[in-house]
Amino acid sequence: MREVISNRLASISIRDLLLVEAVAQQRSFRLAAETMEISTSGLSYQVRKVEEVLGGAIFERGSKTTPTVYGQVVLDEIAAILEGITRLEALRDDSATPFGQALRLGVISSLAPLDLLQILMLCREHSAQTRVEIVCGMHQGLLRRLLNREIDILVTAGQDIPDGLGYAELFREGFVLLTRSDQEIPQLEPVFSSGLGLLPLNEDDFVPPGVAQGLEPLLTSGLARAFGLSVGHRIALVCEGYGHALLPHGWVKSMPLPPNLTLIPLPENLSGERVLGCIWRQSFPLGPEIASKLCSLRFGGCA
Repeated sequence: MREVISNRLASISIRDLLLVEAVAQQRSFRLAAETMEISTSGLSYQVRKVEEVLGGAIFERGSKTTPTVYGQVVLDEIAAILEGITRLEALRDDSATPFGQALRLGVISSLAPLDLLQILMLCREHSAQTRVEIVCGMHQGLLRRLLNREIDILVTAGQDIPDGLGYAELFREGFVLLTRSDQEIPQLEPVFSSGLGLLPLNEDDFVPPGVAQGLEPLLTSGLARAFGLSVGHRIALVCEGYGHALLPHGWVKSMPLPPNLTLIPLPENLSGERVLGCIWRQSFPLGPEIASKLCSLRFGGCA
């Protein structure tokens, strides 16, 4: 390999490649220099150095800075090199120590408490003396945290898995309708004419389309607007007569409910399941092992 890479080529630094890429992205030496916090003359010097080493002009200089035909080939290779360097950096960050100072676990807020306890116990066993940190929230926010390396493992019902992430399905669970027992509703049909309405769903519920469409007659709730309601908030609102709530089965299967509430199973034409899974960065070396152990658990939300 050392024979292939000449001394002149070895003189090009990663910083030089980043500077060339910045010019290509900004289509301007001045704007690229501002972005990379370097003088325009210094940037121009570094780019010309790369061009001299590679033996050809990368950019056409003029009113607009555009890649030459040869330059576009060079830029494609630079992009591939920088992507590989990014992966190396990710491996360094994820592998420096097994968990850094902690195993950081993200879970969506609608995960059943008993399921969370099972996951927490397994993670504590796996991480030995390392402490476990939990971040609870909505799917999109937690996914961003995972991509930004703020958490290591994410348990979610979301199915959009960006490139560079591993995924394993953990379990499936259905939904039930929560209502007040003093309404004496023996089955679902009378609910449609009760006039109470369905409380807003959360981003991390991931209710199957068939269920949501089938409950459209309930979507005019007495509650004008609500965002980010937790399961506990929805239970409290149903208690006070603000409407009905569609909840994941795992939450209500083994948790005590207030005496004035009752659960109504959904009919077959509205039945549907959400899929909960475990997501990790592929550069996180212990991700597959932890996911495999999580898959062995028997979750309370299983249909």
